Amino acid sequence: MKNTNKKGLFISIEGPIGVGKTTLATILNSHFNSFLLREIVEENPFLSQFYTNIKEYALQTETFFFFNRIKQLEDVEKTIKKGNMIISDYNIIKNLIFAGLTLNKKQFHKYKQVYDIFVNGLPQSDIIILLNSNTDNLMKRIALRDRSFERQMDRNYIDTLREEYEYYFDERSLKHYFGEKTPIIIKVDNTDLDFLNSEKDRKWIIKKIENAIKDLGGK
Repeated sequence: MKNTNKKGLFISIEGPIGVGKTTLATILNSHFNSFLLREIVEENPFLSQFYTNIKEYALQTETFFFFNRIKQLEDVEKTIKKGNMIISDYNIIKNLIFAGLTLNKKQFHKYKQVYDIFVNGLPQSDIIILLNSNTDNLMKRIALRDRSFERQMDRNYIDTLREEYEYYFDERSLKHYFGEKTPIIIKVDNTDLDFLNSEKDRKWIIKKIENAIKDLGGK
């Protein structure tokens, strides 16, 4: 799908751990013939320790993720400016969501100051697809993909994470965190959806995104 705007379209997918962000991003990337931006996860050297001792390793973990994502966004900026479409399996705001959940108040205050400095001027998403699911389903999906560092995932942590996503993407919060250029938000509960195996579900989500792109002036 080509975009008539001079600037390319930037679509990101967000949601709690295990909700299916990368699966959907890969499907959309294939459909739209776009560029795929995937977050670095398993390369984080602090992640395995983080899930066994969150308080001890939260700052190291969140800092590693943050600066890697900043570098990725800097690298794709030229691609977007050339009029290409980017599909990303994360949005940079997830750094605030996770940091707010894991850092103490003093750490988060300093982290937020650094976040505001570095994110200012980076390419921002035109459309964000927010996936959500119930906690039981998320825990099943996490268990099925069987990542070694996720095997001791705490259910309460996932449940609280779901609530944080709902807070950050609440209508009252959007302008505060995204500013005046609030992206189009497509909220999807995929508890009973299967984008990987159901053609009907794939067509449904693709249609929603195509309509959102038309609203932005692309075709």
